[in-house]
Amino acid sequence: MTTKSLMKAVRIHEYGGKQTLLTEQITLPEITANEVLIEVVNTSVNPVDWKVREGWLADEDLHQLPLTLGWDVAGKVTKVGGQVENFTVGDEVYAFADLTRDGAYAEYIAVDASAVSAKPQSISFAQAAAVPLTSLTAWQAIHEEAQVKAGDSILINGASGGVGSFAVQFAKKAGARVTAIASGDNHDYLRELGADEVIDYNTPDYLASLGQFDVVFDIVDNDMPGIYDRVNSDGKYVATLKEHEIPEQFTFGHSRVLVMPNGQHLTTIRELIDNNEIRVPAIAEMPFEQIAEAHAISETEHVRGKIVISI
Repeated sequence: MTTKSLMKAVRIHEYGGKQTLLTEQITLPEITANEVLIEVVNTSVNPVDWKVREGWLADEDLHQLPLTLGWDVAGKVTKVGGQVENFTVGDEVYAFADLTRDGAYAEYIAVDASAVSAKPQSISFAQAAAVPLTSLTAWQAIHEEAQVKAGDSILINGASGGVGSFAVQFAKKAGARVTAIASGDNHDYLRELGADEVIDYNTPDYLASLGQFDVVFDIVDNDMPGIYDRVNSDGKYVATLKEHEIPEQFTFGHSRVLVMPNGQHLTTIRELIDNNEIRVPAIAEMPFEQIAEAHAISETEHVRGKIVISI
């Protein structure tokens, strides 16, 4: 149990560029009866972090400023709420925290126990911090939104990033034939993850050369011309960022995966990792003091795997 009353955190007081990221001393969060306090060993940078920072979600009234960003966490339980029965002080855990609350760019974070799972034992804290948000997004897209099954064909656009790395593996494990879109530098990596075919988006008219798929999982979600033509008429198009206005000539289903914290899903994913049934994404570690630089790298949207921050 910690006896500290203050902690370091990176917060924003206004929406905008990287200059809005301020390192401050703030009060440790209090926990409710259903929460645990986690000492953060590592967090990670996801595109949602800088999109929140820039104000992409400002109109949705999800956040109150000042706000601590970063919602992936791997660390150790230091305090347990009175109604929490499955965790004790000292447990090594990982979680995707509630996106509407203060995040893990801090020394400590309060998380609802239902969102927390024991950390995979076969990987480091840094590797574990790269898993929650991306793996849950992929899991919920593949298994809940798209309901991918054996024999399905799936096209994954943006396959080499954190979400895509897991989506390729989950879809392959479900028995689907996986076609992955990524730059040429990432093709060997994606084949190692199980992709059956890998397509370079730098190739002219590369989409036109493809057939149609039962599922298109569009992680890039940038309204790529021709992407809808790749979905079977009775197939499914799953996006990550927004609901799309699908032209009426297309009859396929469409949904958006809104990733939700889920400790049970993370427990399943932990077991897959510890049983060597799936691989975690490649990571690049950066120190707490370089969170702004990490945002700049993430904003290029050409990161293989994940950027992990050491607290």
